This record gives sequence, structure tokens and C-alpha cells, in this order.
Amino acid sequence: MDIIRVTTPQDREKFISIPHKIYQNDPNWTPQFDFQVREKLDRKKNPFFMHGWAQEFLVVEGDEVLGRVLASDDDRFNAENKTNVGMFGFYESVNDQNVANALFDAVADVLKNERKRDSFFGPVEFSTNFEYALLVDGFDSPAKVMMPYNPEYYKTLFETWGLEKNRDLFSWYFDRTAMFADSWRPIVERLRARYRFTVRPFSTRSFDADVEKCMQVYDHVRSEWWWGSVSLTPEEIKSYAELLSFVADPEMVLLAESEDGTPIGFSVTIPDVNEAARPLKGSLTWFGIPFLGALRLKYRIKRKVKGSRLMVLCVLPEYRRKGVAENLILNTFDFGYYKKRYENAELGWTDEYNDKISHVLERVGAKRFKRYRVYQKDL
Repeated sequence: MDIIRVTTPQDREKFISIPHKIYQNDPNWTPQFDFQVREKLDRKKNPFFMHGWAQEFLVVEGDEVLGRVLASDDDRFNAENKTNVGMFGFYESVNDQNVANALFDAVADVLKNERKRDSFFGPVEFSTNFEYALLVDGFDSPAKVMMPYNPEYYKTLFETWGLEKNRDLFSWYFDRTAMFADSWRPIVERLRARYRFTVRPFSTRSFDADVEKCMQVYDHVRSEWWWGSVSLTPEEIKSYAELLSFVADPEMVLLAESEDGTPIGFSVTIPDVNEAARPLKGSLTWFGIPFLGALRLKYRIKRKVKGSRLMVLCVLPEYRRKGVAENLILNTFDFGYYKKRYENAELGWTDEYNDKISHVLERVGAKRFKRYRVYQKDL
């Protein structure tokens, strides 16, 4: 059994393909599209590499790939948080502690001895602006779009090697019961009138301007999140905006503004693309043509998807407990259920220590759904 650094296109393809082996008999797994993973790993296409570094590793035995991991290091993250940490992500492996040990030993070695970091945490795809955390409870249903999913045995592999819990994160589930919970509708509407704010969908005519308003709110509130927040670069904002323009309905990307037009909150809800993508098994091409595959996916998102994910819910501190978050959720429900006919939604995720948002979600009928964990290790 050998640990190797990924340096060639052939090794990178092995890195990309190993999840298909790990999850081949798991009906709840939805693979990322292979082309998306290639773009994430491409130093010229992923804007993370304008300020970050990464190295992929494989564990192989002869011609068989047994595991993978990516060590990453974000100078921007450390500068903004006054930390000296590295990260790991893209972890996949067979259920073998020796494989896990080899992968984590490689991460620890490169981050300590080459990058001179004194600790690391994860799993994180490059930085905390990407997908992160390990699923530790809630394996009985598929993950929604851009939410982690992994085998249950990963927790044991992580903790046996020596990784320790940093904190847990929760996702929340809304079903039709919550969507019909009209008892709180008059209350949040009165709060909107009392505090004189409006909630509106994104404007397709001023999309970039509305994105900028959202980023004003995001930059203000992210400092309250757990110690792993980092600002988005203009290139990363553009990348996310392009993704939203492909999958999101503008009526479910909402902006809350005060009476004078100041942005005070926003929410982003997207269809659960995983429902449409799961049968495609990671390949977007159709009859050998990627463009046809993209059209096919777009059609399936519109016709086949029954659920959604509320990805982001941000409100300025001075406007909390004034009905802003509740109004954003209410407007999302109204359009999602009555117009799009979605049957359920998931909000993810929230910090285990954020009681304020937990109370808001409980008031509007959400139920705690899945638990995720961020691990850390001193070097």
C-alpha cells in the first residue's frame, strides 16, 4: 500500500472516480458531476487558487485505488481569522483504518512541515465557502443539493486516527405541515408592517446589483459565525452567481430591505438538483454531447424535483426578532409550495450554538433533521 501525491492528469482522474467505487451500492448517494470536480481541482478555473493552495493524495495498492484526500491551505482565511490552520477535504476511502491513517498522516505531514501550520480541520472543500462537514447522523435519506453525504463508518476512521470534534451543525426539515402552519402568518405580516421593511425577489434586470446588496449583509453577519468564516473574492461571487442563475428561480432568491432601500437580509433557496441528477450517475453528457446533457438536466429540474434547499438565511443583527427571517421563510414557502408545488424543503445548516436561529426555525414548524460534524487536530 502506497501514498502518492496527485501530479498527473491520470492520477487526477483516479482521484475523481473513486467515489463511484465507494458508493456503488448506496441508493442515497448522489455523485457530483465529474466535470464539476475537474473544474474544482483545476488551478486555472477555480478562483480559490487565486489565494489558496491544495495538494491531492491517493492511497493505492497495485493498480487499485483505496482512498483519497485533499490538503488545502488558504492564506486569506488565516489572515482574516488570525489563525494558522490548514484544512482537509474530498475524503473518500474504503473501510480500512490503515488507509485512513495513511491519508491523514499525509495531510498532517504536508501541512505541518511544508505549509508550517499548527493545526488543521475539516472535512472542507478548499475553504469554508465551499461544502464542508461530515454527516454523523441522518443516513436514512439522500442528502439534498450541496450537502455532504458519506458512509457512516467515516466517523470511526476519523476519530480513531485522532481527529476531535470542533462543533456540530444541523440541517432542518420543512414538510407540508410547516407550509400550512398559518398560525404564524398574521404575526409575521404585522411585524413587517410595524418595522416597515419589504421582501422582494431578485430582479433579473439588476441581478448584479442585488448580488452586491446580499454581499453587504453577508460580510456584516459572517463574523458572528463559528471561527471559520472568510470573505468571498469578486471571482468567487461571480462563480456563485453563475451557479444560481442556472439552477435558482429568481422568485426564491429573496432580498429584505428597510424603508429607505437598505439591504437588511436575504435568503437563497434552490431546487434539490440532486433529485434530478441522481439517475445521471455523475455524467452530464447525453448522446455524447454535454450541451444536450445540460438541457436534459434543466428539464429534469423543472419537471422532476419535489424538494428544495434553503441554502442561506442572513439577517442583520439589529433587524432580528423583528420578523425579517420569518418573512423570508414565509415568502419562500408561498412561492415554493403554491407555485412550484414543492413538497418539502431543507435548511442547512445552523451552528449547534446558535440558539436564536434555532428558535426561529422551530417557531415556523421546522424539525431538526441531520447532524454534521467539523473535526480538528493540533499538529
